[in-house]
Amino acid sequence: MVDAPALAALLEEERRLILDGSWGDLQALAQHKAAGLDALRHAEPEELAPLARSLSRNQALLAAAIEGVREALRRRAALAAARKGLVTYNAQGTRAEVPVAPPRIERKA
Repeated sequence: MVDAPALAALLEEERRLILDGSWGDLQALAQHKAAGLDALRHAEPEELAPLARSLSRNQALLAAAIEGVREALRRRAALAAARKGLVTYNAQGTRAEVPVAPPRIERKA
């Protein structure tokens, strides 16, 4: 028999870790979660419904976190491209790059 309350508590802990951004702890939790899910093969359908909701909720949270990381990477790439200079095109369609001078920092005593 599956210990559904223990697995439900594990899924709630996973949710908390996702919301906190504790990615290292999530990786450690994954083995326990896999073992708990593996034990569900012989579970009764009524035990699975609440667990399915928790799994679905956590999956949506993880998908949102992954999209957030992707967006951050896109933003970093855009900022790096902007630091390299401005790319523009003239009336003939020829590409022209306008270099950007690095910011000067002045120290005043």
